[in-house]
Order: sequence, then structure tokens, then C-alpha cells
Amino acid sequence: MIRAVNIRAWLLLLPIMLMMLSSLSSSQAATSSTPSGFPFAFMTIDAEKAGARKYDYIVVGGGTAGCPLAATLSTKYSVLLLERGGSPYGVPEIENADAFGKPLDETDNYTSIAQTFISEEGVSNVRARVLGGGTAINAGFYSRAGSEYVRNVGWDEGLVEESYEWVEKQNAFKPYQLSPWSLAIRDGLLEAGVLPYNGYTLDHVDGTKISASTFDSKGKRHTAADLLRSANPDNIVVLLNATVSRILFNSPAQEAKDRSSGKPRASGVEFMDRHGRSYQAFLNETSSSSDVILTAGGLLRPQLLLLSGIGPSEHLKEFNIPLVLDAPMVGQRVQDNPRASVN
Repeated sequence: MIRAVNIRAWLLLLPIMLMMLSSLSSSQAATSSTPSGFPFAFMTIDAEKAGARKYDYIVVGGGTAGCPLAATLSTKYSVLLLERGGSPYGVPEIENADAFGKPLDETDNYTSIAQTFISEEGVSNVRARVLGGGTAINAGFYSRAGSEYVRNVGWDEGLVEESYEWVEKQNAFKPYQLSPWSLAIRDGLLEAGVLPYNGYTLDHVDGTKISASTFDSKGKRHTAADLLRSANPDNIVVLLNATVSRILFNSPAQEAKDRSSGKPRASGVEFMDRHGRSYQAFLNETSSSSDVILTAGGLLRPQLLLLSGIGPSEHLKEFNIPLVLDAPMVGQRVQDNPRASVN
């Protein structure tokens, strides 16, 4: 089975609330499998070692959703988390508040922490390439979703509350003081009539408010990667600088059908290490609940599905990609907020 996970859903169901963009140069990863900047023993750049065993879950994308999801799953299951970027630890451009914004201005290299993309309409934006995802390069604003939104999508409100608290104990901090920029934004909103003024609150409310930051009182950024501290180290492998190229299925299109659902069933993934060498990682076939889960962002998720043969059949035919499942809406109607810089 394969699941493409909506970021907001996992942010709520398996922790972590909204933050925004990221990625780290693979050149900063040392040649050993546990270089400096790897605070967890289960983090590695050794693709051969990571592919030597099978897993209950393979999570593609170690960002805002992937890190807490992998950590949560590892408490009961074996998990491989694949991230195309490097480690955010020991990188001043990520960790220090004084360096905020620098990665957004240095996006030209293939291994850059943030990478530029341009929509079909010509709107420029950036996306992350680092463990921790957008939480490693965004402005660090933390807020909860609206309670009405949670109810409308049918989530367990008690579980959502537990998830918020789990994240907030580790990654959300009340600002000890507001910067001149923050004060200007707050005062501008109030002058523009965005009322009422709610002071400090994590809740999603109408009007203007002060919310939490993922920068602590010392100006150090805390990313989604920090949530991996809650992982079971015996059940998880986090492989960095691993770019997934496609999802693998048990057999060709006509035969790769799960008898109970009639849908293709994933057996693993194919990926490249930082040197461009190709590897494969497989699910544990003896597990009834094994899955490949895509938490690779709004662009890479549909891209991987298409490269794997899941998408509009005519479009796949144009690129000589063997069809696994005709899914006309994959890759369609993708939307994002435009990037705006204010001086």
C-alpha cells in the first residue's frame, strides 16, 4: 500500500504545527556514517547499511510531517525515514536567529538548504532540502489550527490536543521580547483595524495576536528534527542525502494488485545517495500493515507518484513511464502562496 500524506493532517494527528521551508548542503556531511552534526545514533548517510534490512514503514521526506510521524511510528514499528537533504545540526544559517533569511538568499546550488522553484504562472518561491523541512528555514511562527477546522475534518480533538502539547513542550516558546519588525507588524495590523487584540495565545483566533516561536530565548531554532528524540532508537533509521526516485511495486501493472482492494501495493522505494549511486529499500512482506508513506511536500509527493507510474495515463505515456494506476488528478491543481519580500 502507498499513502500520500497531507502535511496538515499529520501535523495535527501525529504532532507538529505549522512553521514553513528548508535544506542542508551534503558537502557538510562528513565521510563517515556518523559525522558531526548527527546527534542521534540512528542518523546516517550510509545508504548500503540502511538498505540492508526491511521495514514496516518507509517514510519519504524528513520534514515538518515526516519527522514526528517517523518518531511516533517507531515506538511500535520498524521505520526507515529518507531525507534528500542533510542535517540541520551545527549549521549556523539554520540554528541562529541572527542568520535568519540567509538560506533563502542562497538557493542556486543543487545541495543548497533552500531551493528555488517557479510556478507555471511565473511565481518564484523556495522549498526546503534538509532534515526538519520548512521548520529549518522559516520565520519560526507557531500557532494551532482552529478548533472548528479540527471538528470539520473529523479528527479526534483529544488526540489533537495531546499532539499540540507534545510539540509545544519541545519546540514552541513564548517570545521573551518582540523584535522591531514584529512590533511594526503588530501595530500595523491594529492600525488597519484587524481586531480584537488577543495578546499572547497559541489558539487560532480572529484579530491580531502574539503567538509562540520556534526560536528559544537564546535565539536558537528548534526544528521538526528535534522531535526525533522521541523515537525508539532500536526501531528507526534516518538516512540523509537520499533522493527517492520512485516507488517500487510487487509486480507489473496488471499483476501488482492487492486482492482485497484492487489497488497497486508498494513493496519499497528506489533512491540515490549523495554520490548518485542507486539503492533499494523494501518493506517487511510479513507485516500486514506495512506502508510507503509520502511526506515529501506539496511538490515532491505528486512528482514521486508520477515517476512511479501513478497519475494521468496520457501524461505518463508522453514520458514513457509505465502505467501502474490511472489517477487523473495526481499533480493537478497544486497551489502555493507566493513568496513576498518586504524591506
